[in-house]
Amino acid sequence: MTKYIVKISVLLVFFVSSYANAQEVFNAKNLPDGWQKVNLEGGMVYDGEILYGKLDGKGKMTWPDGSTYSGRWKTNMRHGKGTMKWKNGNVYMGQFKLDEMTGSGTFIFVDGRKYYGQFKEGKFHGKGKLTFKDGRVEKGKWEDGNKIDK
Repeated sequence: MTKYIVKISVLLVFFVSSYANAQEVFNAKNLPDGWQKVNLEGGMVYDGEILYGKLDGKGKMTWPDGSTYSGRWKTNMRHGKGTMKWKNGNVYMGQFKLDEMTGSGTFIFVDGRKYYGQFKEGKFHGKGKLTFKDGRVEKGKWEDGNKIDK
């Protein structure tokens, strides 16, 4: 399939929390439907499906700092199964909803900790298991990123 290199106007919304940074990209409306490789303002590159002028379907976004997201997109947001890799080495593999880590997933911290469980709006939320580099394990229930039971 032919790939187009197009420079388009982009609005980037950048949200940072201790567990996630959600990024949202807008305004691909002038692009034809299909698989496209797009150079975005600010140095971002999207390589994936465009539908009705929006990032929609499978695709990969690469940010200027080297962070990447590879997975499902819906109307310009990460939505569905995907993998987010941050420049600092943290990795999340799991479900996204409306551009946030929401649902089941695994978060691997650069320091060796690993959380497997439920997420809501980018934070540990629900049942989960946190494994430390030294082998210690914390199982339980989290709410808004904090463990609430023992």
